[in-house]
Amino acid sequence: MSEEKKLTGYPSIDKPWLKYYTEEEINAETPKCSIYEKIYENNLRFPNQTALLFFGKKITYKKLFSQIERTAIALSSYGVVNGDNVAICMPALPETVYAILALNKIGANAVLLNPLFDEQQLLNRINETEAKLLFVANELYGRIKNILPKTKIETIISCSAVNSLGAVVKTIKKVKTIEGTITWDNFIKNNNCVGVKVPSYEPNKPALMVYSSGTTGQSKGIQLTNDGVLTLLVDAKGVFVEMKRQDRYFVQIPLWFSTGLVATLLTSLYYGLVAILEPLYDLSLFSKHIAKFKPNYMITATGLVDYLYYQQYNHPSYKHFKCLAIGGEYVTPQAEKRFNKWLADNGNNIPLQKGYGMCELGSIVTAASVRYNTIGSAGIPTPPVVVSAFNAETNEELRYGERGEIRVCSPCKMLGYYKNKQATNDFFYTDKDGNVWACTGDMGYVAENGNVYVDGRISSSYKNAAGETIYLFDIERAVLDIEQVRQCKAVVSDVDGIKTHVAHIVLTKDADKKTTMNTIKGHCSSKLPINHIPTLVKIYDSALPVAPSGKLNVVQMESDTKDLIKL
Repeated sequence: MSEEKKLTGYPSIDKPWLKYYTEEEINAETPKCSIYEKIYENNLRFPNQTALLFFGKKITYKKLFSQIERTAIALSSYGVVNGDNVAICMPALPETVYAILALNKIGANAVLLNPLFDEQQLLNRINETEAKLLFVANELYGRIKNILPKTKIETIISCSAVNSLGAVVKTIKKVKTIEGTITWDNFIKNNNCVGVKVPSYEPNKPALMVYSSGTTGQSKGIQLTNDGVLTLLVDAKGVFVEMKRQDRYFVQIPLWFSTGLVATLLTSLYYGLVAILEPLYDLSLFSKHIAKFKPNYMITATGLVDYLYYQQYNHPSYKHFKCLAIGGEYVTPQAEKRFNKWLADNGNNIPLQKGYGMCELGSIVTAASVRYNTIGSAGIPTPPVVVSAFNAETNEELRYGERGEIRVCSPCKMLGYYKNKQATNDFFYTDKDGNVWACTGDMGYVAENGNVYVDGRISSSYKNAAGETIYLFDIERAVLDIEQVRQCKAVVSDVDGIKTHVAHIVLTKDADKKTTMNTIKGHCSSKLPINHIPTLVKIYDSALPVAPSGKLNVVQMESDTKDLIKL
């Protein structure tokens, strides 16, 4: 670990988190090649080891590379060349992996479409890329069928979710060919070109594109580069410090998010792990597959850990986790301790790990590990990343413990928002020294020990009738201080024509509702300004509603004003 040094009070200068890393991790160099080339190089000597596990079917690294080569040849036969955009509307299937890495091999750009977008969003996203070829899962074809005539798509490759499981399964599932499309099997038979042209290394070359959620406006294409992604993959070793070949990594977050694509799938293949592919987002299915396949690594949303804790507390599979990490939502210190006890009760003394990231920054920005894991924090920055809080109005960096906008300086950052220069300029801030900072829009601070604390989205606020700015995450934290409250999400709703905040909560099984309501009211009165105290609460029986992305369904809660309880 690096030596202790005298602190100046400013995170960007001191970089106190570096003391947790080895010199090798701090000085690790980014390979000058494509993502595919490095994954191939790292696994070339282990052809018979398992690369993918799909509903129990094992796919070796030898077969993975063979299928990538066949896919690359087929793509070239259909005219796809270096620099082209190719759209992919598929979940985590083996064929999705083949397509992504084959495109990377020939220098084309894999554009991961979010099938949860509405038709207009999907149409806009496809058209701006000018993609002429589309990969789509049969099960998702209905999401894009109506918009295809309005795009420049000329070739559609369709693939059933069970395609890799063989003819018998396809017959049982009654898989049908979609008219106007080319099936995956017929597509890879097209080998009219002798070989594929592999482009030479090009700095900051676009490689992958995912999309922002679009929940606060138009979704934007997030263009990730080979260099940025490979930097993150190299630095993952400092996060997953116990990682070794053939460990199992549960790819449970959808691939159209960079956390699912980069931090799970590509990280797994880069280090020769077994990537457990999960095409469906279903908590009960996740639970069954964790029990069956015993993963060592999993990054997930809080909802799944909460589900496992309450629905299947005891299971021997939990002891296999070397890293069970959650991110995207605040975890109270009480909940974190509760989850740590749950793991320990199942024979696992490695505590729950947390992280913070953004698609625009490749995925992981901060993370905890077995070496450094502070209750309540979002971990520390990865070795090449700098995180600090800023005054968003003056652009002044704040000192340790001072709350402001979290900004990130990272070599893993996106090239920019695709064809949206203004949004790119708004997202990045260049300081007087030429450092480029990503303005995350999140409120938080950095502690002297290097830990980063993220309170919530600055936009998670509203102005009340008196003109006061009320931060909903402050309300949530106050409510979650109460041991009898298991979950809380504060949202803004229109109640009887008045704009106000409502606390949506789930209580523990042993909680007395009336007593807990009084405790919440008393505690919030002592901790929050008078107009910030929640006066309306909605209680759920088992869990807060979850969106298909795995995050809490805020939109649903905002519109649900039935059965509210007055405090």
